[in-house]
Amino acid sequence: MSNREHSRDPFRPVLPGLEVVIARWLIPAYFAGVILPAFGALWMHLTRAPGPLDMAQEKSLQVVDLMAVGLALFDATFVFTVALGCLIVTLMKARPRYADSMRPPAA
Repeated sequence: MSNREHSRDPFRPVLPGLEVVIARWLIPAYFAGVILPAFGALWMHLTRAPGPLDMAQEKSLQVVDLMAVGLALFDATFVFTVALGCLIVTLMKARPRYADSMRPPAA
């Protein structure tokens, strides 16, 4: 018999794979996706010319603020979705658990 004909032992857990590598990058990805848009909006507010703003300048600052909030929310939902996927893959690769070892009654 070749190795391909043997099935994997169901009581041995599968080794961790790409989900562990991705999970390690989730926290830095979250902070980068939240902080970078905030720095962009802060830079726009700090580098504007002093004095009263006309309507076009005020509107452009509001658009930048809303885009920063939108990008931060998009990044947060993306990281949360990928984290759920990593959790599901990790749980599916875990060792199987059985309620008891009795055979089902014969029908």
